[in-house]
Amino acid sequence: MFLGLVGTPYASDLFTTAVRVAEAAVRQRHQVTVWACGYATTLTLCATGETKPRNPWAWDVTCPSTASQVRQLLGSVDGRLEWLVCRYCAQERGAVDQIPEVRMQPPGNFLRRANAAAVCLILGVK
Repeated sequence: MFLGLVGTPYASDLFTTAVRVAEAAVRQRHQVTVWACGYATTLTLCATGETKPRNPWAWDVTCPSTASQVRQLLGSVDGRLEWLVCRYCAQERGAVDQIPEVRMQPPGNFLRRANAAAVCLILGVK
């Protein structure tokens, strides 16, 4: 399965949807590739830290950052999931300092991987 995350993932439930779909597919023993393009490349930056900024209305509640969620998901699925970031998009946005579990790929690999997948789902741009 190939999941493409394109555009601005923080403008909708794009990230949550992608993570849920990927996790469900992996739990069913499928091999899953998530490819982040555009501003979705910022989801797995080292700079996001382990937790999201605190919410002033729920100060005692902590939530994991998107990078932390991806790291946890990758660590829990026995190698059946890979999270890739488009190198061109990341460089264009200054998002090259990715967490170690994520690999940057040349943009040409997007189409190659999408075509090779039995199921291809692109999320994020109308």
